[in-house]
Amino acid sequence: MDNKIGIKFTYYRMGTTISRMTELEDMQELIEHGFERVASDCIKEVYNTTGVDLNKLAHPYPATRFCFFSEFSFDTDNGTITESNRQNCYDISKNKEYAS
Repeated sequence: MDNKIGIKFTYYRMGTTISRMTELEDMQELIEHGFERVASDCIKEVYNTTGVDLNKLAHPYPATRFCFFSEFSFDTDNGTITESNRQNCYDISKNKEYAS
């Protein structure tokens, strides 16, 4: 049986990966808050916690272009954590950001 843990934020660009759990429980809640807004809040929190400015690392692009979210769940039957339903914050192919 899977128990949802929550939504994970990840920034990845040129070998640099920074991830953190958000306070959101599922993708619907993420959609309601808006991908861009939640990503921006996570980027600010990373800076406040570590001093790493993801916007400077991503320059000349916005850091949100290199962010994605995924759902974490815990399978109590076999004791594994699963990451699924990856959603990019920025869709380069459509050149549009997902925001509400």
